[in-house]
Formats: sequence, structure tokens, C-alpha cells
Amino acid sequence: MAVEDMVRIVTEQLKNIAHTEVHVGKPMQLGDVYVVPVSKITMGFGAGGFGSDAEARQGRGTGGGVSVEPVAFLVARQDRVELLHVNTPGSPAGKLIELLPDVIEQVALYVQQHRDQ
Repeated sequence: MAVEDMVRIVTEQLKNIAHTEVHVGKPMQLGDVYVVPVSKITMGFGAGGFGSDAEARQGRGTGGGVSVEPVAFLVARQDRVELLHVNTPGSPAGKLIELLPDVIEQVALYVQQHRDQ
């Protein structure tokens, strides 16, 4: 397969995976508050090769990836809607992202302890 064909195929597949640069997630209800995550999607791709079909020594390769990064949360409560940016210094959403791994670990531990009882 020619390098051009590999590049075309991988590019088409990556486009199928990530259709947009910004993704608005599914709303989550927390009591009477709705939280909607907003994420940035980044795609990267590279390809290269050397040699020709007639040569004994040749090489080809392609690679690609998709990154999803939370950038904000849309928070709706009663008659008020706020957009909380993650990257703003001291923002509640940024602090929430920092605490999330610990919270998930604590919730999993709590569920496991109460499941055994």
C-alpha cells in the first residue's frame, strides 16, 4: 500500500472519530442542578516513508491520535445559567477537575464497603 493511501485512510478514520473541535457532553442532573461538560477536541496525525516498491529496503508508517480536554461546564439551576471555565485561575470548575480523581476514589471505596455489608 502506498504512503498516500495510508495517509488518506487514516485521515478519513480520524475524521469519523472526531467530527468537531468542541464537544458539548450529555447533561448530568445533580439534585436540582444540571451540569453540561464542554470539551475541546484536538487531532494529530503524522506519516512518512522511504524507498520504493522496486527497492529491497523500504519503510512506511503512520500514526494519529485524538485528545479530549474539558474546558468549561455549563451549570443551570432554577432560573440561572452560568458557564464555568476550567482554565480560569481559581475557578470552581478548575478546582473540581483537580479534585475529581480523589472524589472518584472515595466514592468507589464507599460503594465497595457498603456492598460488602
